[in-house]
Amino acid sequence: MSDDSMSDNELFLGVDQGSSSTKGLLIDAAGVAVQEFAAAVPERIDNNPCVEQDPEGLLTSVTEVFNRAVAWSNEQGVKIRAAGLAVQRSGVLAWNSIDGRPRHPVITWADTRTAPIIQNFGRGVERISLKTGLPTIPNFAAGKIHLLQRQFLEPSIYVATLDAFLLHRMSGKKVFVTEDTMAARTMLYALTERGWSNDLCRDFEVDSHRLPRINPSLAPHTHYAGVPIVALLGDQQAALIGRSGIKRRPFLNLGTIAALTLDTGYNVVQKTGMMTSVLLSRLIPNSYAREMKFLIETTSPVTGTVLLEPLRREWCKSSKELNAMCERAEQEQLQGRASAYFVNHRHSLPKWEHGVPNVMVCKPDATTADRARAIVENVGNLVVRMLEEFSDKGLLGEVFPNEIDVAGGGSELGYLLQYISDVSGHILHRLATHEAGSRGAALCAWMSVNNEFEARQFNQQEPSRSYRCERPERRKRYLMWQRLEQDTLNSALPAHAEVEPA
Repeated sequence: MSDDSMSDNELFLGVDQGSSSTKGLLIDAAGVAVQEFAAAVPERIDNNPCVEQDPEGLLTSVTEVFNRAVAWSNEQGVKIRAAGLAVQRSGVLAWNSIDGRPRHPVITWADTRTAPIIQNFGRGVERISLKTGLPTIPNFAAGKIHLLQRQFLEPSIYVATLDAFLLHRMSGKKVFVTEDTMAARTMLYALTERGWSNDLCRDFEVDSHRLPRINPSLAPHTHYAGVPIVALLGDQQAALIGRSGIKRRPFLNLGTIAALTLDTGYNVVQKTGMMTSVLLSRLIPNSYAREMKFLIETTSPVTGTVLLEPLRREWCKSSKELNAMCERAEQEQLQGRASAYFVNHRHSLPKWEHGVPNVMVCKPDATTADRARAIVENVGNLVVRMLEEFSDKGLLGEVFPNEIDVAGGGSELGYLLQYISDVSGHILHRLATHEAGSRGAALCAWMSVNNEFEARQFNQQEPSRSYRCERPERRKRYLMWQRLEQDTLNSALPAHAEVEPA
């Protein structure tokens, strides 16, 4: 319920800082989108297995969105009452606590240089995963924090996740904090303890005294440009909160990564190989106790990179053109023309597994459009595999087909969504807005101000389009793709396969 003192012309800002862009969204007190903003971010520098990003550039993108939102609201004669900030997860950097200057770039979630640390745990990874709810892999932050703490021994050097750096600088170097959803992705946070774990810090040889204080997600974190930042959380958590629909349906976010998440409410649900984490936290009113909600998630790191392949190869110039190419190729196949398959591994397998190439399998007369379609279907096949994993672990329920909400840049490809629906049999609801992350961050700001822990009254939008299974025979292409994937792994490809250098 809204605060009685809230004016009708007060707005809430959500900022979503991702690895490929920073997005902003202003909503009014009724949850209606008013104005969008976007800022470019520096490209990631990928020197396998090291993947880094410039923290100053990321900070600049966030402050640019804030400043543009404040300037726009001032021009309109309205006030931004509060803001929420969602941040890409698992990235770690080092910076000077006195002047705020970075001493090391962001080691991003895609970086796997800490694989030897993980491998040294042997069977101990099972114990770590039970405590953290996460598979014990090098993408998470613990090993990265270990490396940077050892590299920078001075107490004046902060080592922490990206959100802590952003808040430290935006607060004028006054605060050094993180919050539950980001801390829970480090592998140093125990779900049962709901905080930094001494045992996990000892496992990773991390000095817990150098870690930031953990705030609740919904809390007065700091101010920037006169706007209170009252919500802080991970980007996928924000996207799940910002999804459409009052039902707790699974949510597929097709952004830089493909993330399939499910809100499990107050229940901690753990499944082997999947990620259990904090969705949102707050202090219980009139209490020092902390209230938490949780999610379970599986991801594939391919979506953004692979879907950009046809554009990188200059086969098309936009998502709209790519979608048209896929539809044209489908018609050519129905007329008996050749069809191609694409199997990618360089981005889908952990980066410490070297030597597995990307492969295009097609006849010599395959068209460019069909090759582009093969690349898009590769992403669809990986998403179908994620859905099947959810189903196998009992997370989709007993009713078939299931309904799944979809957002993110990849959801612009209607061909992709129809293919996923045809192969999986499930119903996909594309959200009216692609920017679920910034919307979720704005809704969290509203919840924090109004002392609420739900924003469902804002989540009753109709999807812009629904996709239902129309051609179940397309599942044969998925099964063929699976066979070709095994052939790729076994180096048993046909002679006409086009193999990219690994």
